[in-house]
Amino acid sequence: MPFQVSAVQWEGYTITGEDGRPATLAVIDQDGKVLDAGPEVAQEIWDLAILSYRQVLVGESLLRIYSTPEGLLQDSDDE
Repeated sequence: MPFQVSAVQWEGYTITGEDGRPATLAVIDQDGKVLDAGPEVAQEIWDLAILSYRQVLVGESLLRIYSTPEGLLQDSDDE
């Protein structure tokens, strides 16, 4: 396998090259020019994926978010 991408919710993406060394994600245009690369790109893509998934769960009523006046997220006990 030329590279491997794995993901864990609390760690984000882990990307390794075929030699097992760490690699990163890049945004490349159709001419092959690297527009941006690095850990910030990987983090932004991870955040976008999580946000999108959460929005699907909320839309399907599979995820509900509750907050106290202090702003702490918590599960509701009345379900």
